Amino acid sequence: MDRILGVDFSGARDAGQKIWLTVGVERGGELHVKSSVPAGQQFGADSREECLAGLRSAIGKADVVGLDFPFGLPAVVCEHEEWRSVCRWIAEDVTDPDELQEVCVDRAKAATDGESAYLRRATDEPHGALSPYHWFTAAQTFYGVGNVLWPLLREGTIRIEPMGDGSGTPVCEIYPAGTLQDVGLPADRYKDDTDEARQRRETIVEGLRLTPLSLHGIEDHLIADVGGDAIDSLLAALAAWRASREGFEPSEPWDPLEGHIYV
Repeated sequence: MDRILGVDFSGARDAGQKIWLTVGVERGGELHVKSSVPAGQQFGADSREECLAGLRSAIGKADVVGLDFPFGLPAVVCEHEEWRSVCRWIAEDVTDPDELQEVCVDRAKAATDGESAYLRRATDEPHGALSPYHWFTAAQTFYGVGNVLWPLLREGTIRIEPMGDGSGTPVCEIYPAGTLQDVGLPADRYKDDTDEARQRRETIVEGLRLTPLSLHGIEDHLIADVGGDAIDSLLAALAAWRASREGFEPSEPWDPLEGHIYV
């Protein structure tokens, strides 16, 4: 594989600073990191629209892609029977992240007699991931599914794993904290400008050097990024690469309407 792309995604307006991309190549059974930069540097743009357009183009040129945002919703809040239909609904019928959150909360409360508002998917539970429409994640889900996945699916540019939906570049959902947990490294409190957070980033980077990764001198770069975006995009590339080596076989039970997280 000549190009493995890992993306730490964000639905923020200043996407040029919030979205981060790591590109690697597989050589001799290892993932060699070639670059790790924010979207603004990669695409020469800062707005959400320009960065998402650049990201769609980059995905189409990759061999394997890992994206850090929820690809689906809990089945109980879906009024569709297929994942692709849920994707199209988010892209074409939902106005913004607030509407996505409001509609899903209403459906969750109706389904649970008002006991629960933010439900999680089956694949979220093992990794401690938030509900895809939680106020922390709704923008990621809305812009990721609606402005990245759906246009590429409609064009036939990508194939979503493990659903096997579409053709072209295989794309999988990843969760950096889940990957860190899987390899036995600190999965929280590494995203801050504090001594403790820096020490945790140092521990993470040192631990990742023991995985089949060749970092090619970017260790200090990863440690210096106080937001943790560089590390998260690297983990996205690593998780996608690991999934590809396993033929994208899910490691746990999953619901094809909801999607699956690879770690």
